[in-house]
Amino acid sequence: MPRPAASRRRTVARVAGALFAFATAVVLGQLGVSAATSGTASLLIGPLDERSLMSLAMLIAFLSLGIGLWSVDAPRWMLALKIIGIVLAACATALAAVVITLVGDAKATPLLQGDCDTGYVVVEHRSLRGSSGTVYRQDGLIATSVARTSGDDAYEPFAMGGYAVTQADGTLSVSYAINRPNAGSNPLGTYAGAFSVPVLEGRTPQCGLDAHREPLPSPAPATTPEPAPVTAASVDDETTELVSASLDAASGTAVDASGAPIDTAALPIRSVACAEGPGTRRELRLDFRTDDNTRSVADILKIWDRAGYEKDRAMQEDIRYSEGRPVERMSVRETSSTDGLVHLTVSSACIVE
Repeated sequence: MPRPAASRRRTVARVAGALFAFATAVVLGQLGVSAATSGTASLLIGPLDERSLMSLAMLIAFLSLGIGLWSVDAPRWMLALKIIGIVLAACATALAAVVITLVGDAKATPLLQGDCDTGYVVVEHRSLRGSSGTVYRQDGLIATSVARTSGDDAYEPFAMGGYAVTQADGTLSVSYAINRPNAGSNPLGTYAGAFSVPVLEGRTPQCGLDAHREPLPSPAPATTPEPAPVTAASVDDETTELVSASLDAASGTAVDASGAPIDTAALPIRSVACAEGPGTRRELRLDFRTDDNTRSVADILKIWDRAGYEKDRAMQEDIRYSEGRPVERMSVRETSSTDGLVHLTVSSACIVE
């Protein structure tokens, strides 16, 4: 009968050998894919891309090698070589652990247009001072790199939902925030990075998905003077910005009832009397159609959600509102079955000048 201690050491050696074989297979698989595609493709398993897979596989390989050498009996004349091998494996394991720390935490996020996937995945690595990302076109476990992204102060724009996707002429245009916006700020004004990728043909998008958005941090205590009074000009500027972003998010090019493209630089914003008190409010009424009115309405609502507006719904229309912002309310109603149009109304808070 073998001694219990010897039996346990053999079991440990077998497990270490199996882990070493697995890690070696991962490394060889990654090298094989890279060689076969001239470095344009790599393995992608969950959030683990090429950097993460190679670092983790090397850590497992060196760790299992060290454990395997420790658990295997060696003749006395080979004891010195065994000790040297264990020390070298331990040093290599520590180096691999440092590399994993430098590579940073990895998150994989499907790139969504509205609530539908696009076939692209963004893998982001967060470090102490920033983040970096790679946009992949995925086909099973094989992924092809098509674009790069970056973020400041460990901000991961895609994992945190700080991006917008528009489609035109077979191209997806992606804008994303470099810095994390504070609560109460307008995320539309933080988009500082962009890239474009082709629409993937021959695939059916999976819809009904929800982008996971992490809550925005509370802003630091204000040290600046009180904001300037709200004016018609400032309200018009913010209205134009929000409506332009809404139309950019719509499917295809938004056109008016006559079929002419909408000029966002000349929106028909007018003044109306405030019913509840003195002053006037600025109001925009816009009727338009898109390539897909239903999808456009959903994408427009997401733009206002990202801008921090609250949700509400009245009969046959969706509403977004804010009690503290100059642009106070937006309502949108689709009547494709009757006139083929989308009816958008944006109104401001009362302005007393």
